[in-house]
Amino acid sequence: MSGELFSHKVKAEAAQNITGRKRCEACLGGMILFGREMSPEEVLLQTENRNTRDLFVRLVNHITGESSVNVAKTDRGAKPALYSMSVRGAEKLGGLYDALGIDPRGERSVSMIKPPSEKYFGSFAAGVFLSCGSVVSPEKGYHLEFVVPSERLCRELGEMFSERLGIEGGIVSRKRASVLYFKESEHIEDILTLIGAPKSSLELMNVKIYRDIRNRVNRATNCDTANCGRQNRSALRQISAINKIIASEGGLSRLPDELAELARIRLENPEMSLSELCELFEPPLSRSGVNHRFMRIEQIAEETED
Repeated sequence: MSGELFSHKVKAEAAQNITGRKRCEACLGGMILFGREMSPEEVLLQTENRNTRDLFVRLVNHITGESSVNVAKTDRGAKPALYSMSVRGAEKLGGLYDALGIDPRGERSVSMIKPPSEKYFGSFAAGVFLSCGSVVSPEKGYHLEFVVPSERLCRELGEMFSERLGIEGGIVSRKRASVLYFKESEHIEDILTLIGAPKSSLELMNVKIYRDIRNRVNRATNCDTANCGRQNRSALRQISAINKIIASEGGLSRLPDELAELARIRLENPEMSLSELCELFEPPLSRSGVNHRFMRIEQIAEETED
């Protein structure tokens, strides 16, 4: 799943869970405060997501009691269409701001809005995510971000997550906006659950578990491959030493019986590991015992070269 598709899926799930008057008001407050424009004269929200568009229109019209939102669609070729939702006029905005406890005057900050209670903070955070958030598909990595219209508001959003979830995000500048981002999978899971997208959070967890298992299998396979390589090199070294002794005067008869027996078994079973060779003896030998005997064979082979 692409990053855009997963982000749209998260927003659809979060929007679906905004029900009840208090949740709706908290969500709409987050959408407006973190939207493109917010002033006494205009509220402007821009999004590529139709779930965000539809929810914003429904919530605003419900509070104002009329069709107060102007929606403009901008086609952008291969890119998704951009929807611009605006509310203009002192009368409409006055009633909207009053209902949400927003004072639009001054530099934009969380102090402009009545703080949501702990019970409805998740709905407020959902509104913020719907307004300016996005998340990458977990199949591609772990990255969730909020593109916030001002540095002060961005910093305050980070503080809100720190106070309520105990998680710390990073902040960077991007064009004319500030970006609050999270890259720890556990932090992203917490945020998705908070905003009312638990299924998406579970999907992220499942992908992470699958990736962890796959990585363990790859590490085990690499380890097995390395072990096989060492095993093959040791067997070749042992066989080479045995052949030197065979070619020397007296051949294998110059070896003690226990070494000669091991030499013959190795030549008959060149692919076996030390552990497998141990089982061919009666009674079975220890791995260290077999390894010690091979060391003696290799030492004798070196002496034949002198």
